[in-house]
Amino acid sequence: MDFTFKTDYNFFFILAVLAAAIIIAYLYYRKSKLETSRKRIFLILRTVSVFLLLLLFLSPVISFFGNVSRTPVNVFLIDNSESLTIENRFEKLKELIDEKNLKSAGKNSDNRFFLFAGNILKEINYGDINSIEYTGINNFQTNLSQSITSLEEILSGGNLSSVTIISDGIINEGGNPVYRVKQLNVPVNYILTGDTVQKNDLSLRTVFYNKSSFIESRVPIKAEINSYNYDRNIAVNLFEENRLIDSKEIKVIPGQIRYEAGFSVFSNTESIKKFRIEISPAEDEITLKNNFEEFFIKFTDNKFKVLVISGGPGADFAFIKEEILKIKNFDAVFRTQKSQNEFYEGNIPADEKFDCCILIGFPAQQTSTLLMNEIREIIISNKATLIFLSSRNTDYAKLSQIEELLPFTVSSYSPNETETKVNFVGKLNPDLNFSYDVLKDIGSFPAIFRTQTVFSAKPSAETMLITDRNSEPAMLIQNTSNKRSAAFLVYGFYKWRLNSKSINSSEVFNKLITNSILMLSDKEAKKKFIVETTKPVYSKFESVIFNAKLNKLDVKGNEKIRVSIKGKDFNQSLELIRKDNLIFQGKTDIASDGDYEYSAELISGNNVEENTIGKFSIGINNFEYKSTRADNMVLRQMANETMGTDFGSMQTAGASDFLSKINEKSEISMKTMKNFELNINPYYLFGLILILCMEWFLRKRNNLP
Repeated sequence: MDFTFKTDYNFFFILAVLAAAIIIAYLYYRKSKLETSRKRIFLILRTVSVFLLLLLFLSPVISFFGNVSRTPVNVFLIDNSESLTIENRFEKLKELIDEKNLKSAGKNSDNRFFLFAGNILKEINYGDINSIEYTGINNFQTNLSQSITSLEEILSGGNLSSVTIISDGIINEGGNPVYRVKQLNVPVNYILTGDTVQKNDLSLRTVFYNKSSFIESRVPIKAEINSYNYDRNIAVNLFEENRLIDSKEIKVIPGQIRYEAGFSVFSNTESIKKFRIEISPAEDEITLKNNFEEFFIKFTDNKFKVLVISGGPGADFAFIKEEILKIKNFDAVFRTQKSQNEFYEGNIPADEKFDCCILIGFPAQQTSTLLMNEIREIIISNKATLIFLSSRNTDYAKLSQIEELLPFTVSSYSPNETETKVNFVGKLNPDLNFSYDVLKDIGSFPAIFRTQTVFSAKPSAETMLITDRNSEPAMLIQNTSNKRSAAFLVYGFYKWRLNSKSINSSEVFNKLITNSILMLSDKEAKKKFIVETTKPVYSKFESVIFNAKLNKLDVKGNEKIRVSIKGKDFNQSLELIRKDNLIFQGKTDIASDGDYEYSAELISGNNVEENTIGKFSIGINNFEYKSTRADNMVLRQMANETMGTDFGSMQTAGASDFLSKINEKSEISMKTMKNFELNINPYYLFGLILILCMEWFLRKRNNLP
C-alpha cells in the first residue's frame, strides 16, 4: 500500500516546525538537573508533542492508496413457477443444470442461484437445486420483468457479469422483459426446458363477463377456448352454484386454435352467484387444469326511482308519462303543478330516494322560490340525474336557481315560437346504446317546436341532436364526475306519435329518454367507496388482496375501511391500509379451500357511512396452465438483444467457456484512496493527548514543576 503526505504549505514549513519544536524542548529542559538519560526522554516527548501540535496549523493530510479487485458475478435465474409441473419439466430443468455443470461455470467468478416466479423468491445454494419444491408455494404467475428489477436491487453495487435464465419461457405477467434486461448491460443467456411442440390440449383461455349486473337482466358471458390437435365435438358447460344450467357444443378441427362459446345468465333476486365454465375433458390432454374457470357475478336491484315533475298538464307530459310507464325497471313518481307550492297528485314523498329527476316545462311562472329550492335539494342530496325538457311556458329566470346542474346556459329569453325538425349529430355517443338504425329516420319525423330563446352549451356538454335551422342544440348530454344531466331544448314530441308515417317515433323517443337516464344514473358512481379482491379465485398458498377506492367527492381525510371475512369455520376482520388520499389496500392469508363472503364498511369518525359485500374462493389457481407449450421466443429475443446465447444448444463445456470469456472482460481492478486529515482525525488527536499525558506523568514522578 502506498501513501502520501500533503499540507497546504511548502515542505520547508514542516522542517521549520520541527526545528521550532526541538528549540522549544531544549529551552524548556536545558536547566533541568535530571540525569542525561532521563533528560533525553523528556526532550523527545516535548519535541514530539510540540511538533505534532504545531503541525496541525499546516492542515496535514495523509493519503493511503490500494488496489481492489471485484469478482465477476454470474447469476442463474431458475424458473420456480407452477407451469414447470407440466410433464415434470422441473425434473428436466434439474438435469440440464447438472449437465451444464453450472456450479463451476466460468473461471474466477462468483456464481449465484436465484428462484423466480412472480418475483425473485429466494437465493439458494447449488446443492439445494435437487430439492426445489414446485408445490405448496405462491408460484402462480411468471413475471420476469419484476424479477429482473428485484435482481438489480439485490446486486446493487456488485460486479454483475452475466444472467442465465433457466425456464420453459412461459412469461404471463409484467409484459415483455427485453427492455428491462437491456438495462443490465450484461449478456443474458438461457436454457429452455420443455417441449416446443404443442401437445394435445383443450384450454379455457379467457372468460369475458361483467362483475356486476342488474337483476331481471340477462348478462352475456363469452368463453374463449383454445384447441390443439383435436378433430371432434367438445362440450362447454356452464354451472351456477355447482348446478349445470347450460351447455354448448363446438366442433373443433386441426389447424384452427381459437373458438368462442356464448352464454347468458340472470337472477330475479339481489345476490352474488358463483359460476363455473368447464370444457369436457378429451383423451390424452397434456393437462386438465386449464379446462375450467370460476368467477362471481353480483346482481343488484336495477329499479330506478324516477321523479317526474311537470309545470302543468300537457300533451308532452302525457306522452312522456306513457313511455316511462312502459319501462319495467323504472319506479316513477309523477307530480303535476297545481299552484305555487301544490301538485294535483299531492306532495313529493319526503322519504323517497330518487335516482333521476325529470322536469317537463318546469319551473313555470307560478312556481314559487320555496318549491324550486325543495327540488334543488332533492337533486343534490340524492345525487340524482337531471333531465330537463323545455316548453313554451318554462320560466327560465326561476330555472337559473339550478343552472349549475344543467348542461346549458340561457343567453337571452324569447317566448316566440318556431317549428323545427331535428337531426342527430353524426358521431353517436356509444354510452347511450343507440344504433344508426334507431335514429336514422329522426330527421323525417314531423317538425316540433322551440322558442327563440338562445341557449349555449356548457364546455362539458355534448350535443346529441341539433335543429335543422341554424344547427342549434336540441339535445345536450353532460356526463362528468359531479354533473350528470341532459336537456331537450325543443318540445312538442307528441306530434311524432300523432303522425301515422312515423312508424318507430315512440320507440325513438323512448330510447332518447330511457337511455339518457340509464347512462347518467350510474348507481356505482354514487357509491362512496368500492372494495374488490384482485381476482375471484386464490390458492391457499397466496394472499387474498383487497383494493378499495373512495369517491373523491366525499373524502374527509379520517376515513377507515374495515373488511370482515366469513367462511366455513373462518371469521376474520382486517382494517385496510391507506395508500394515498383515495386508495386503500389490505391482504390476508386463508389456509382452507372454499367460498368466502366479505362485507366492507366505510367508517368516517365513529359513523358507518356505507357498506358493501362481495365473494371470492380459495381453490385452484390455474393461471400458469393457460399456456402449455414451452416457448423460447422471448428468451431468444433477450439473448439476441444483449449478446447472450442459448446454453441449451451447447456442449457441456460450452457454457463454462462462454462465461469465462465474459468474466475476463468483466473483471474490475480499482484503485482505492483513503485520506486522513490529521487536524480532525480522532486517532491523531488521541495520540497527541497521550504523549502530553505521558510527559506530565513522568514530570510528576521526577518532582518537576
